Amino acid sequence: MNLKQIALTVFLFPAALYALPGVSAEEEHEHEHRQHDAHVHGIAALNLVLEGKEVHIEFESPAANIVGFEHAPSTEADYAVLDKAVATLKEGNPLFKFNDKAGCRMETAKVVSSLLDEEHDGHEDEDEHAYEEKNNKEQEHQEDHSDIEVSYHFECTAPDKLKQLTVELFDVFPGTEKLKVQYIIENKQGGLELTAADHVIKF
Repeated sequence: MNLKQIALTVFLFPAALYALPGVSAEEEHEHEHRQHDAHVHGIAALNLVLEGKEVHIEFESPAANIVGFEHAPSTEADYAVLDKAVATLKEGNPLFKFNDKAGCRMETAKVVSSLLDEEHDGHEDEDEHAYEEKNNKEQEHQEDHSDIEVSYHFECTAPDKLKQLTVELFDVFPGTEKLKVQYIIENKQGGLELTAADHVIKF
């Protein structure tokens, strides 16, 4: 599965989840509004899909939660904070801790934001500063609301034993107060809200 297919799978998942029986039109409307219009500091979103032995995670957050600002970096201090945040986000294993029996390890991570000149690709086999040109849509929103998006690809040796994920983002990025999670694990799907006091997903 290529990166475009991964992104399509993950971003289509929320719509599929809200189309499930028992989810009201009001909830679906609220979700769509949040996806397209809302930009709430302190709140971030995480989508997780298990496909075979692969776990795909999409993390999206207002830049303010991660670096403390949303303007284009203009000082050495701004660039230093941004570079540190990108490096931290690319280290997926410390941020997302699956239960040991599942044997999940990060393979790649890609960080995208209008604050960055270009995409930050986290392929292990490439130089960590290898970049790809970001799309025009991200550039258009630079002055209004800057987000940081990260796509993670994990490989699990025993995906059938995947039962739990501990999210360590809150301690690392204290500007993140709430994390809205949606997931598909085999025949299970669900959603929940994590906080620093309650940051474990049980599948």
